[in-house]
Amino acid sequence: MKKKNSLPRRIVKFFDKHVVTPITRLVLRLSKVFDKSSHRFETFLSKQTTLLFLSLFLAIALFVVVDQKILVFNNRSAEMFKNQKVEVLYNEERFVLEGVPESVDITLMGSKADLYIARQSTGKNTVRLDLTDITEPGTYRRELQYNNGDLKSIEASVNPSEATIIVYLKESENRDLSYNVINTDHLDSTIEVESVSLNIDKVVISGAGKDLERVSTVEALIDVDKLISSDKNNTKLTAGKYTLDDITLVAYDAKGNIVDVEINHSTKPTAQIVLSSSSREIPLNFVLKENTKMPFGKAVESYTFSQDSVVVYGSQDVLDKLQTSGIDIEFDASMLTSNYHGTVEIPKPAGIKKLDTNRIDVNITVTNSVSSAKYNMTVRIDAVNVPSGFRAGLNSSTDSEVLIRPTCAENVCKALSNADIEAYVDLSGIKDPKEGVYELPVLIRARTSNARLSTFVVSPEKVKIKLSRQ
Repeated sequence: MKKKNSLPRRIVKFFDKHVVTPITRLVLRLSKVFDKSSHRFETFLSKQTTLLFLSLFLAIALFVVVDQKILVFNNRSAEMFKNQKVEVLYNEERFVLEGVPESVDITLMGSKADLYIARQSTGKNTVRLDLTDITEPGTYRRELQYNNGDLKSIEASVNPSEATIIVYLKESENRDLSYNVINTDHLDSTIEVESVSLNIDKVVISGAGKDLERVSTVEALIDVDKLISSDKNNTKLTAGKYTLDDITLVAYDAKGNIVDVEINHSTKPTAQIVLSSSSREIPLNFVLKENTKMPFGKAVESYTFSQDSVVVYGSQDVLDKLQTSGIDIEFDASMLTSNYHGTVEIPKPAGIKKLDTNRIDVNITVTNSVSSAKYNMTVRIDAVNVPSGFRAGLNSSTDSEVLIRPTCAENVCKALSNADIEAYVDLSGIKDPKEGVYELPVLIRARTSNARLSTFVVSPEKVKIKLSRQ
């Protein structure tokens, strides 16, 4: 079996056959011409100058052979460039495109030297999708072409090599511009956004007609993080007025999904933002937890908090409501048989950002309860959350009032009056309101501290309410 020649052996044989042997023959012929004994020619070749020029000649000849690729060596290679951007050429003023790939993969094949150059100039060598010849909307299938610049010897393969492009006519509409403040949780807990005013209230959206129909709102995103980073003098934003000129405009559909359309405006949008720090001292209320009963024969005679109020930070309208109602601290007294001292949590109402303290101490005095008919009260019933377009009335005179039997400490029961208690029916649970009569449970709301220390039995537990159209 014949052995295959290795690559070095083949190279040696090549130079022996095509370089050494021809030069040797040439030398012999020249020696015969100059001198039969070849002594003179050998002297000529032994000179340093002759050898220098001969080496230079061979070097130039070898360079020409390699540069002109007269001899082809196995020096080809391949390299892949992933996620390359696609440059699209089309009439941007008239058309909108759908189906253009965001990126493609390019496989380049050529010599290692050429691939090295291509790798260093990937910004110049791009994939193009030429749609400049399109004059009408429609569906087109076009080839993606790799622009290799001056590297003509490189072969390129683009994946995907083709794309199906849908061309739409570009349409435009005027839309109102609203705003949405985001990342407000990154503000200090005592700071809130009081108001935002934009310098523009109209924008022009452009795109395919089907996309414009989907747009429900166009919003300017007021990013609190950008406001914080723009304030170089402070690490924390404080109450005051700020200007934000780095605003992103986004179009949304009815479900809150982003719609890809152009949003144009004649003036760069900016926003004036007012930050405030609203706080107020709000009273605290002790309330027996709903639907729990104290042990038989026991009642709360009195209580004291380590502090009667708490400083609350939040929006002004929420603070206004809490100023009247206070914050209820519900206490589970189902196991309370004797005096109690401990710590209770202050609940944070909705719309409140911060309390100056979250826990306080409480002292509760427990005594024997009384439940005497002499403390019973008759309270008129109110209807709340009446459905829109209806009015609520009592079905009969017997449904207009309820009897309330309190159970409480004697000193608390003596101080109770009708004004301390509200009896009502809540109509918000009626999902599909119609004219007719509804039987609803009677609910009790304590209005004063004495009422909050009591438990009540209502008779009757349900009343009939008549709904009629307004």
